[in-house]
Parts: sequence; structure tokens; C-alpha cells
Amino acid sequence: MTDYSQFDRVFGPMNPFPYSRTVIVSIEASRRSLEGSLFIDRVLKALNLGQVASNYPPKNENALRQLHQHICDTNSITLHHKLSILYYLLLDIDGRSSDGDSKADSFGTAAGIPDRYQIFMKGLWLMDTRNFELALEHLTHPSLISDFSDDIITVLVRHAKDGDYTLPLAYYHTVQPSIKSSSALQALFDAIAQSSVLEAFEFSRSHADYMRRQLFQRLVLVVLDARRSEEAAERAFELTSLPLDADEERWFKEFLESSDAKKLKAAKDTLLMRRILTGHGVVAGEKGTWATVLEGVKTGSGGRAQA
Repeated sequence: MTDYSQFDRVFGPMNPFPYSRTVIVSIEASRRSLEGSLFIDRVLKALNLGQVASNYPPKNENALRQLHQHICDTNSITLHHKLSILYYLLLDIDGRSSDGDSKADSFGTAAGIPDRYQIFMKGLWLMDTRNFELALEHLTHPSLISDFSDDIITVLVRHAKDGDYTLPLAYYHTVQPSIKSSSALQALFDAIAQSSVLEAFEFSRSHADYMRRQLFQRLVLVVLDARRSEEAAERAFELTSLPLDADEERWFKEFLESSDAKKLKAAKDTLLMRRILTGHGVVAGEKGTWATVLEGVKTGSGGRAQA
């Protein structure tokens, strides 16, 4: 096993120094982009090494040497954690190098870092460099436990492009983590609701009543607050066609008649559509009721039909 306390044996030559000003600016940009905290910051904070996080990225070789020494001298964390942090720093250096050799891989082998630690740290490093698709190839590995899953889901949802939530949903369905924070649960649920009305409805039913009601009403809001289009109209139709139980029926009506729904132009039309679909909204002698309501949902202009 290599002597990890020897800086030169771990990092080798530092000429040129890999953390150039451009690299540091890029890392700080990633930190701001990732909810103000890199995943390496989160790791260090979880290990009660906040002071180390404040010194990352190192601005010169002396700062890197001090960072290395601080990690080595810390007695409150395990050897595997120390080696994993050093492995992350070497991944950083590899990512700024063009010589083709991997200092991280060589160190991981020489230091005997377990594969699952290397896979996990590589996944977090890829998240920090915003290479999300490749990051998931590591973070969904079956040998890993779901550490930082709330943060991973939140970041993936907020960085989804053009409404494509494939990555956060792939992570969630593969890992099946237990969601701990309300903000991560909302981010995940919004992604599900944007992708599938029925799946979001079934997801809401997997929670206890109080949270179930909140999620159900969130589903209504997400569907009806979307930009008006043919696709949005189809999703609204899916929403009004759901097999609601008595509680959900009441929540649906109460929410669409509440002050929270006032900004939803299609709220009245959606209520009427639900009444028609359940056989409670057809008015004798009224022509074009269904077409009028559906058009109101499509355009958000408000239907002319009266219940």
C-alpha cells in the first residue's frame, strides 16, 4: 500500500500546477450552479471537514499541500474516507491533464481503495463537473448505497433541459432511494408529473394522507399551469379522467375552487370537464358543451359552458 501521507507520492510533479485560474473559475461556477455546494463540499461537510471544503479548490501548490496535510492529520474519519478524498482530488487533476495517464486510477490501485468507493467518488466528481449522464453510470451502480440521493435528484431535476427529466427519473427508478427532504420530494414529483400524469397520480397514492393530498394538488397545479398546447390539453384530459376516490374527488374540487387556483385560467373548465366525464355536468339543451370545455383547457381562455 502506498504511503498516502507523502504528498509527492500521491500527486507527483506539479508543473504546471493543474488548478489554473481558468480551472478555479470553472469549479466556482459549478459550485454556484449546483445549489451553491459541490458534491465534494457535501462529502466534506458530512465528515465534519468544513474547513477543508473552504480551502477547495486550492489556488497554488502550497495550498494543495496544506489541504493534503489537513486530510492526513484528521483523526475523526476512517482511512477509506481519507483515501477517497485524495482520490477525488486526483480525478480533478486527471481532468485537467492531457497526458492520458490516470493518477487517480494508479493511486486507487496502489492504495487499495475499494471499488465501490472509487465508483462513488468518480460519480460525484462527474456531477461536480456537470457531466450528468456519465455520472449516473457510476451513481446507479448496484454496489452503492444511496448517499446524497436527495441532492442528486434535486440537481438533476433543476438541470433538466427542455423539460426532459429522463436522468432524474432514471436515477430514482434504478436506485429507489428514500427521499428525506420536502424540497427533493417536490422536485422529484414535479419531474414525474411533467412526464406522466398517471405515474404521478400513483406516486401520490404511495404516501400517507397529508402528503398524499399535497402531492395530488401539486399534480393538478403542474398539469394546469403548463403552457397551453395540444399536449397540455391531452394531459388535462388525462387528469380529469383519473379514477379518483372520494377523498381525491373532494381535494380536486376544493383545490380548483380555492384561491390557489385563481391563476389557473383553465380551472373552471377542468372542473366542468370532470363533471361531464363522471356524468354530472351535462346541461340539457346546451350545444357544444364538450368542445367548448376542451377548447378552454387548450387555450386557457376560459370556456363558455355553464355547469
